[in-house]
Amino acid sequence: YPPYPVELITPEGIAFQGEAEMLVVPGAAGELGILAKHAPLISLLKPGETRITDDQGAVKRYATDDGYVQVRQNRAVVLVGEAVDAEAIDASEASRRLEEARSALEQAEGGDGDVYAARREAAFAEALTKVAQR
Repeated sequence: YPPYPVELITPEGIAFQGEAEMLVVPGAAGELGILAKHAPLISLLKPGETRITDDQGAVKRYATDDGYVQVRQNRAVVLVGEAVDAEAIDASEASRRLEEARSALEQAEGGDGDVYAARREAAFAEALTKVAQR
């Protein structure tokens, strides 16, 4: 497949910037596979695994938080709250984070805390754990 520019951006900075043959993101309604010359698109993303096949054919995997993807003029921009390279994920740390997030969510649903923030953290921690296990 012909490569095209892809950026994966978080509030902390750029997690990936370069040419890619294919981008697969966790869309709110299911996975979206995006190749060069894709029709213009804006989509909501849920926490999950984002895969970028670079112009050398290597697949880079990231655990990503919720956000958005925009495709236009043969370029894709992925904006997410957090992105962690799969190779940098410590499986035991991800499991610990998931347990803490579930506990915080339980407390928040019981009236002690921000339910929305707890749900977001739990969903991202689950994505981290799943990506670490692959």
